[in-house]
Amino acid sequence: MKSKFFKPTGIGNATVLISITSLASYVIGLLRDRIIAVNFGTTSATDAYNASFIIPDFLFNIFIAGALSAAFLPVFTDYLNKNKEEARKIANTVLTAGTILIGVISIIAFIFMHKITPILFGELNLEMQIKITSMTRMMLLASLLFTISNTLGNILMAYKHFFSYAISPVLYNLGIIFGVIFFSEKFGIYSAAIGVIIGGVFHCLIRIFDILSTEYKFTPQLKISHPGFKKIIKLMIPQSISLICVQLNLYIFSIVGMSIVAGGLAAFNFARNIKSFPVSLFGIAFATAVFPYLSSATSEKDKEKYTHHVQQTIQRILFFTIPAMFGIIFMATPIVDLILGGGIFKEKSIELTSILLLFFAISIPFESLTHILSRSFYAIQNTATPMVVNIIATIYIAVSTFLLAPKLGIEWLAINTSTAFAVQVLILAILLKKHLSGFKTKAFLISLLKTAIASGIMCVFIILSEQFELIIPNKLSHVLRILIGGAIFLFTASILKSPELSSVKYIINRLLKKSPTANNDLK
Repeated sequence: MKSKFFKPTGIGNATVLISITSLASYVIGLLRDRIIAVNFGTTSATDAYNASFIIPDFLFNIFIAGALSAAFLPVFTDYLNKNKEEARKIANTVLTAGTILIGVISIIAFIFMHKITPILFGELNLEMQIKITSMTRMMLLASLLFTISNTLGNILMAYKHFFSYAISPVLYNLGIIFGVIFFSEKFGIYSAAIGVIIGGVFHCLIRIFDILSTEYKFTPQLKISHPGFKKIIKLMIPQSISLICVQLNLYIFSIVGMSIVAGGLAAFNFARNIKSFPVSLFGIAFATAVFPYLSSATSEKDKEKYTHHVQQTIQRILFFTIPAMFGIIFMATPIVDLILGGGIFKEKSIELTSILLLFFAISIPFESLTHILSRSFYAIQNTATPMVVNIIATIYIAVSTFLLAPKLGIEWLAINTSTAFAVQVLILAILLKKHLSGFKTKAFLISLLKTAIASGIMCVFIILSEQFELIIPNKLSHVLRILIGGAIFLFTASILKSPELSSVKYIINRLLKKSPTANNDLK
C-alpha cells in the first residue's frame, strides 16, 4: 500500500489527485451539511455549533496556520535542497513547538471557557452560551490534532507526497457524519462536535502513516535559535495577522448573523460551504498542487518557470470557476433545495440560505484567485504583501457588515464578502506583476474570452431548462439542469478549443489510466 499511494507525485498527477479528492471531500462535506441540516435545520442549535469553532480556529490561525500556510514550505524546501539534516531540525522544531504551544493554550482555554463565552457572546441567552462553551471545549482537542496533522501535511508536500494531504479532508468529513448518525439521538447537536473529534483523529492518522514512507523521521527538538526557524517566525507574522483578520470577520458574521435572524449564522455557513465547493475543487486544489513547484522555481531562481506556473494556474482556475459562478447564480434555490432540503430544513431555511448563496457566488472566481496569488507571494518569501491587502479587505468587510447588514438584510454578509475578494484580487495582481517575467497577456485574454463565451451559452441553456421543473420531480430536474449546464459549457469550450480543457482531458486520462503525453504542460 505504501509503495502505491504514499510516494512522490508530479505536478500533473498532484493536480488530478487533489482535484478528485477535493471533489470527494466536498461532496461528502455537503452530505455532512445535509445531515446536519435535516436533523437540526437553521436553528439556534446549529448557530451554537458553528459559533463553537471560533475560539479554536482563532488560536490555530494565530500560532500555527500562519507558519504552515505561508512560511514553512518555502523555507523547508530551500533547506531540503541544500542540507537535509538542517531541514529535519527545522521540521522537528516546528512540530514540537506547535504541539506544545497549542496544547498549553488549549488547556488554559478549556479551563476558562465558561468565563470567555459570556464576554464574546454576552447578548445570547444562557442556554446558547452553555452549548457554545461545551462544544468549544470539545473543538479545542480537534485543534491540537490539526496542529500535528497540518504540520505533517506541509512536510509531506515538500517531499511531494500528496495522497494523505488530499485524502485527509475526506476522512474528516466522514468523521463528522459518523458522529451525527450514531450519536445525534442521544446527544443532539453535540453529536456533530463529537464527529469533529473523530474526524480530526482520522485526518491526523493518515498523514502519520504517509510520513513514515518518507526519509523524514521525527525527533522532539526545540532548536528555536536555528536561523531557518527564526525565518519561519519572521515570515509567519504577517500571515498570522491576515488569518486573525479572517477570524475576526467570522466572529463579526456570527454576531451580526445571529442578531438579524435565528439560524442566520447556520444559513450563512451552509451557503458559504456550498460556495466553497468550486473554490476548494479548483482554486485551492490547483494552487496547492503548484505551490511546491513555485517554491522550487524560486529556489532555482527560474523566474520564467515561476511565471509560467502562475499564469497556467490562473487560467485553469478561471476556466472552471467562472461557469461555476454563473451556474450557482442562476440555480441558487434549486441547488440549496437539492443539497439541504428535507427534514426540518424547509422553505424558510431554503429561502434564507439561497439568498446568501446567490451573492456568495459572485466571489467564487475572486476567492479562488486569492489562493494562487497569495501563494505566488509566499513562494518568493513575501508574506507582508498579502497581509496588508487582507487587512484592507478585512476593515472594509467589518465596517460595511456592521453598518449595512442590520439595516439592509443578512444578504449583505455575502455581498460584502464578494466585494472584498474582488478588491483583493485586483490589488494582489497589480503588485505581483513586477515579479513576473514572460507573462503572455494575449493568451490570457483569449482564454478568458473563450471561457466567458462558453459560460454565457451555458446560462442560456440553464434558463431554458427551467421548464423541466414543471414536468419531472424537482430534485431530479435540479440534477438534470446542472448536468446539462456543465455539458454545454464543456462542449462549447471544446468547439472554441479552450486550452484549459486539457485539464479535464488529463484528469479523464489519468482516471482511465491512459498515457497523458498529450498534456505534458500539466507535468
